[in-house]
Amino acid sequence: MNFDWHRIFFSDQDYSFFWEILFRTPIMFLAVVIVLRFTGKRGVQQLSIFEMVMIITLGSAAGDSMFYDDVGMLHALAVFALVLGVYRILIWLITKFEWFEIIMEGKPIYIIREGIMCLEELHSKELGSDEFLGALRGQHIDQLGQVKYAVLEDTGNLSVFFFTDEEVRPGLPILPDEYERKSNKIGKAGLYACSKCARTYQLEPANDVPCDTCNNKEWVEAVCRKRVA
Repeated sequence: MNFDWHRIFFSDQDYSFFWEILFRTPIMFLAVVIVLRFTGKRGVQQLSIFEMVMIITLGSAAGDSMFYDDVGMLHALAVFALVLGVYRILIWLITKFEWFEIIMEGKPIYIIREGIMCLEELHSKELGSDEFLGALRGQHIDQLGQVKYAVLEDTGNLSVFFFTDEEVRPGLPILPDEYERKSNKIGKAGLYACSKCARTYQLEPANDVPCDTCNNKEWVEAVCRKRVA
């Protein structure tokens, strides 16, 4: 098998285009940096959805003009100017109209209130239970009775407010080895937490006991542990 090494390494371009890439790349890289500098953002965690779209658009325009000889740098720079202009208009609309801000960036929502999951909000955000419980464990939480409020911010970050040690109540354990013991069989009388909504009930031995809140039939024995940061 014979390999066309020129095509593999240089495509259909002449060798001289390699030197042109060395000229195009730093210019377009600096152009992207300058445009992002004008947005005033300093980190990825500060970016909203439409700002991420802006970065993807800039990256595509810059990348194409770096190594495609049929894409002129002025065309890419024109794209940059238009994207920055649209971004500035959107920022102005966001600061002017609250309804537009909600459409573009969303709004904070409660995920937990008083140790109980807000199921409607969870479903509306399509946030998987494993993903959500993992985020809580990342905050050194091992049972939901420690949590007074959990708020999903419009940035995607999770803000958690805790009960004091004296206020901590029995709740749903979320450590994997405990949570995975959920069952529809209540073997002994005691305090159990619904595996879906985390509400606690005093239950007697039985099978397939529905939760009065969400009708779920899987339960985990509630625990009452204080938070250790």
